[in-house]
Amino acid sequence: MTNSQVSQPKFQINTRQVIGGSILIGIGGVLAMAGMAMAGAAMVAAYRDRTQQMDVPPSEYARRHWNRMRAATAAGVGEWRNGRQATEAASG
Repeated sequence: MTNSQVSQPKFQINTRQVIGGSILIGIGGVLAMAGMAMAGAAMVAAYRDRTQQMDVPPSEYARRHWNRMRAATAAGVGEWRNGRQATEAASG
C-alpha cells in the first residue's frame, strides 16, 4: 500500500460555529467599549464636581505642596552636609 491509498481522517472545522463565535466576540467587544466609555464619563464628571467644590484650585494646591517639598529637601540636604562636616571636624 502506498500513502495515496491509505485514507487519513480529514480535519474539518464547522465554519458556521467559527463565524458565530466571531460575531459574538465582536458584539462583546462593542459592549465592553460602551461600558468603558460610560464609566469614564462618570469618572470625569465626578472629578469635575470635586474640583469645583475645592476652595483652592488643584494647580495651586500642587504648587503649595511642591514648594513645601523643595523646602524640606533643602533643609534635609543642609542638615546632611552640616552633620557630615561636624563629624569630620570632631574626628580631625
